[in-house]
Amino acid sequence: MTIGLIENDVEALAFDAGYSSANGIPPVTVNVSQVLLETARWLGGVDVFASAGGRPFADLRTGAADPDLRREARILQVALRRCSHSLFMLILHDRTGDDPSPHLFGVATAALPSLSRTIRAELFRLDAALRGDTISAAEFRFLADALLANLRFEPAYVALVSLVDQETTENLPKTVRKFVEGRESSPIVDTIASFGRILAVLDLVGGMLERDEPMKPAVVLFAKAHAMTGEMIERLNRRVQRLGDAGGAVTDSLDGASYTAAVELKKAVAQELVGIMGTRSAVGVYARTEAAYAQLSESFQQIVTVLSRDLDDSVDPNEMFPNFAAKLEYSIRLRNELHSMAKLSRAAEENCDKKNAEALNAKLSEFSASSIRFLFYKDIETFERFVEEIRVTRQTKDLVPIIHRFGAYLETLFAQVNMRSVLEGHPFQP
Repeated sequence: MTIGLIENDVEALAFDAGYSSANGIPPVTVNVSQVLLETARWLGGVDVFASAGGRPFADLRTGAADPDLRREARILQVALRRCSHSLFMLILHDRTGDDPSPHLFGVATAALPSLSRTIRAELFRLDAALRGDTISAAEFRFLADALLANLRFEPAYVALVSLVDQETTENLPKTVRKFVEGRESSPIVDTIASFGRILAVLDLVGGMLERDEPMKPAVVLFAKAHAMTGEMIERLNRRVQRLGDAGGAVTDSLDGASYTAAVELKKAVAQELVGIMGTRSAVGVYARTEAAYAQLSESFQQIVTVLSRDLDDSVDPNEMFPNFAAKLEYSIRLRNELHSMAKLSRAAEENCDKKNAEALNAKLSEFSASSIRFLFYKDIETFERFVEEIRVTRQTKDLVPIIHRFGAYLETLFAQVNMRSVLEGHPFQP
């Protein structure tokens, strides 16, 4: 494809992407469709995040907000830099590629350089604002409004942002796409596709977790997933009302999907995402991001699986989502081991003799060397702190209270693991 891009623009894009003239601009081969879709999802998140004034998950319960929004401005900056880099890769690929095409998913490729220049201009504006001591809410609102006005003036931006919600099979995870393709449109098929588009956004968060990237920018993706889920729930509720009792089993399926999605979304926001922008610890941000991602992705995968089986009872959940089998296996193993440790801790609390104490310590060592990795990151630190206290405490009068608190903690942890979506339909059998 041919894009009218002058050399100065290429040099500027290369600089934004981290390449210098001295090192030269390397030849680039990218998966154009994947990069374009990922860029669209990030830009969709930027749109929602900026529209919310940088506070999509502000803690309204406290009645107070941080007057300085420098963190929020940095999040916008990081997200836009990511998009700038992706656009650079696409444009550079276009200049040397052998697959000319004037459009991709309805996005005019000739409009990408103009969008890239606008993003670079907004990055300079954000950089200038961040040189000040603070950014007030009013200043951030001004920056965000100007950002959105300039971006929305770009045809490529409008096309990319709308692409995230387009009902195309390319916009779905591969396994969901495989199920949907070839099926006639119906309320259940459309709902499966809607959940699939949200899961595609959440997959970007999962990728960031796997690569151990800084996680605070993921709030932009969560903001987009939150907005998409809210809109989907409203559509489902309207459809349920229209179908009424005449819809029969279809109405029940859609109503159940809407209710479950609303509960899980509220839980993820209230427990993990609310106030995450104010969390300064990188460990804390990672832990809350991991938990929110697991909460939403696992529950939405479960909903998609249930809806799919309503259409075809031969659907294998493990084939629909290959990570299901692994998650189910290690969740069952984790639940069993927590139950076993709880029994040992109760025995050691009731009779803290050498035999019971050694049995508990042996089990803790075994768990710490293996199954502890199946816990959420936020739980690992607490667990390890209890283990260290139990190991170093020698006096029975000091050890018994610690074991008592540890036993209570294990019961709470057991209950939380038992509520994981993958364990639905797998009751605990001691």
